[in-house]
Amino acid sequence: MTLTATHMQHDEGPVLLTGATGFVGMELLVRVLEQTDRDVVTLVRAADDEAARLRIDELLKLLIEPARRNAYRSRVQAVAADLEQPGLGISPTTRATLTSSIGAVVHCAASVSFTLELEDARRINVGGTREILALASEARSHGCLDRFVHVSTAYVAGERSGRARERQGDVGQSFRNTYERTKLEAERIVQDSGLPAAILRPSVIVGDSVTGWTPSFNVIYWPLQAFARGLFAQIPGEADAPIDIVPVDTVADSLLSLACGPVRCGTFHVVASDEAVSNGHLATMAARFFNAAPLTFVGPGVDPTAEKRAGALTSYFNVHCIFDALRGRRLLDATPPPLDQYFDVLMSYAREARWGKSPVARWAVGAGKGLGQAA
Repeated sequence: MTLTATHMQHDEGPVLLTGATGFVGMELLVRVLEQTDRDVVTLVRAADDEAARLRIDELLKLLIEPARRNAYRSRVQAVAADLEQPGLGISPTTRATLTSSIGAVVHCAASVSFTLELEDARRINVGGTREILALASEARSHGCLDRFVHVSTAYVAGERSGRARERQGDVGQSFRNTYERTKLEAERIVQDSGLPAAILRPSVIVGDSVTGWTPSFNVIYWPLQAFARGLFAQIPGEADAPIDIVPVDTVADSLLSLACGPVRCGTFHVVASDEAVSNGHLATMAARFFNAAPLTFVGPGVDPTAEKRAGALTSYFNVHCIFDALRGRRLLDATPPPLDQYFDVLMSYAREARWGKSPVARWAVGAGKGLGQAA
């Protein structure tokens, strides 16, 4: 979905964005700058505002082509903040300015680590969300803020079987890790905040479906890279189990709609849903692309070495849940293309970028300029 400046009101306040330096956050930042006339306030983890500005300057070099960069830079304010500090570590003066002007808050920042201790994960993912909600509530009381958008994960469904629906939250499920648990806990406080709030739940996010571009090669990229290098012959998992993958452009387009389109509340899945591929199908695509022998899948305890190598990802090769997508597709048009259509694009970019060792600017890939032009 594409929004243009004609969809925006010129008197709408800036969009306050957390997690702008993360993958989803940066993709939203580009879309707000390119497709709307809204200014953006980015909360950046940094020692002070000058350090925050420098981080945003470097980020925009990665995202925006030089000819347009200065014009867009003038619409982005960087504020040093810390999700783990009371009041976000923002000065009273800066806080007063923000809460009297911001029109929307989009909270993308979080720890995505699967291995944090529960207390640490809660401090960032739950405590940080509580602090952002407090800021948003102040802005709402001043009459300027019209929405709060929170990025969660479809995997708050935990270790469930069957169909996980968008309106469902805590149904007594167990969790694979503290990330899933604390993201659901964060959802609860968003829902209880009294703000007009939308929660976006993507599944496993990969690179752009058109260019393959990604700044990081995490989650599913790691086992694919290991397979390409011949480090994996067996996977501790079920060949028939679904693995739900969605490209970042579908996620960011949906997020833009929630942030700058009509105000919508509730929970929205941005997922492959019934079109999710199986582990076996993903392995077949990878074997074909890398011209390698197909992977085999083994049960628990059969290959301890493979389980150790897969680590915290092991449980995601044994998912028994399908994510429903009715609201996301009906209200946000959040329908990703089939993975078969863009898998080779993802792997081509990953291979050419040497799995992140030879990164390229987003704008250079989008312009078809190739690698080696990230400066």
